[in-house]
Amino acid sequence: MGSIALLFFVSIAIIHLYARWADKLAAAAVTKPFLMPLLYYAVLSMHPVPRMQLIAMAAAFYTLGDICLIFKRYRRVFLAGIFSFMAGHIFYISYFAGCSFSVPFMVISAAVFALPFAVYIWKIRRSGADDFWGFVLYGSMIYIFGTGIGASFSVSAPLASLLSIIGVILFGYSDSRIAYNRAHHADTSDFIIMWTYIAANIALVSAAVMR
Repeated sequence: MGSIALLFFVSIAIIHLYARWADKLAAAAVTKPFLMPLLYYAVLSMHPVPRMQLIAMAAAFYTLGDICLIFKRYRRVFLAGIFSFMAGHIFYISYFAGCSFSVPFMVISAAVFALPFAVYIWKIRRSGADDFWGFVLYGSMIYIFGTGIGASFSVSAPLASLLSIIGVILFGYSDSRIAYNRAHHADTSDFIIMWTYIAANIALVSAAVMR
């Protein structure tokens, strides 16, 4: 069943990305809610891991966030999407922290991710966007995510650790483009936002099953 789900995921992902590239909003909206359930079901059914429920909960909240962001023009729904992704990140942090946790790596990660976070805040401030503190919350979500995942870095599992950090970086890039678009700071296509988001989740779940 996992291989069939993986085939469906690849097919839906291709259709969704094409819809984003061709600006076919209806097709993009219809396919988006299926991306994460198919990806995570495919990978976890083929490679079950201990504490798998934590990853499943992350996937569930990411899916809820995806659905909310379909209606992102509505402020309350957009905020619900932010909190959904935040909850998903917390479940991922919990999973990786259960694999390994290092205070020195946490401090290093906090320092490293502080620079892009500061740049993000500076750009949002320059844009003069309304609801500045909402954008701060949005950026803080990824900063905490990066710090938490970085704290789980393990020299005994370097590839998995690197993949998880790549996943966070891709997540941060994708989410920052959404914020910049909303703040009218820059204009990034939904195609770029979505392929980096999909790649981020592939990297994260791959790292999870490797740990």
